[in-house]
Amino acid sequence: MNRFLMTLAASTILAGAAFAAGPGPDGAGGPHRMHGPGGHDKAMQEILTPEQKAKLDSARDGMRKARDEVMASLTPEQKTKLDAAHKPMRERMEKMRGAMESILTPEQKTELDKARGGKTPDQMTQAERETFRTTMKKVMDGLSPEQKEKMRELRKEGHRRG
Repeated sequence: MNRFLMTLAASTILAGAAFAAGPGPDGAGGPHRMHGPGGHDKAMQEILTPEQKAKLDSARDGMRKARDEVMASLTPEQKTKLDAAHKPMRERMEKMRGAMESILTPEQKTELDKARGGKTPDQMTQAERETFRTTMKKVMDGLSPEQKEKMRELRKEGHRRG
């Protein structure tokens, strides 16, 4: 049962991270990303009815609640093991984020920092994540051709390692 809980917790956390991650470095969703400006969700949002959109939002909320319930039920030892398992992934993501931000101008960085409000995606409300995604898309749409090419190369490199 403990192995089942760990697997379930890891799956729900990773799914939650994917939902919270927002757009990739070029403003588009990656191959496994299901939402964010320019990703699969944008195309879905254009064709779904309001009722379907409400059902999708409800399903996403249900996933978040299930993840939160599983996380609340973990023992301190399980949480420690889970944190240790996620550490390499978090470090890789931070390294990639730093590399991507090194491509941005000081003004672009300031705009994103302001939109982020000093919070991580897990600390943001859904509305704050949406605001950040919108700002991220605006910044990424405004990249120079050279910046866009550097971002594409970083993404390719990141996918090769993963």
